[in-house]
Amino acid sequence: MLKKLIRALGLVLVLSPVAVVSADSPASADADLMQGVISRQLDAFARGDATTAFAQASPVIQAKFANEEIFMAMVRQGYGVLIQPQRVDFLGPKETSNGPVFGVQVYARDGSSWIAAYQMVRDQAQNWRINGCQLMRVAGQPI
Repeated sequence: MLKKLIRALGLVLVLSPVAVVSADSPASADADLMQGVISRQLDAFARGDATTAFAQASPVIQAKFANEEIFMAMVRQGYGVLIQPQRVDFLGPKETSNGPVFGVQVYARDGSSWIAAYQMVRDQAQNWRINGCQLMRVAGQPI
């Protein structure tokens, strides 16, 4: 079900690259905080800072990996376009039945374009954390 919602979000984000604030969007302050978490993780990926990158993940995601190095190995293997992309555009959050999903358009160094849909959750301290990310290649892009 989450995959269907994320796919729908990706389609909406592809069709409307400018984030639109609506009743289905989290408050502006929350959107800024979510963007900050995602930005910190992307910056950490670019610097090879596994500790900071791992710290942006939710407790559920952290529990799936024995340590930050295993987490980074998974990122390198399955999410390589998030490591030192040429450019990113933050598209904003959309409220779903599973909580907010924040869209980011990623322009990889190979010229391809992707939508990264980040599922966001609050931790016990009420801070936003990344609870997962699904990458979708933008149609018509080179491999």
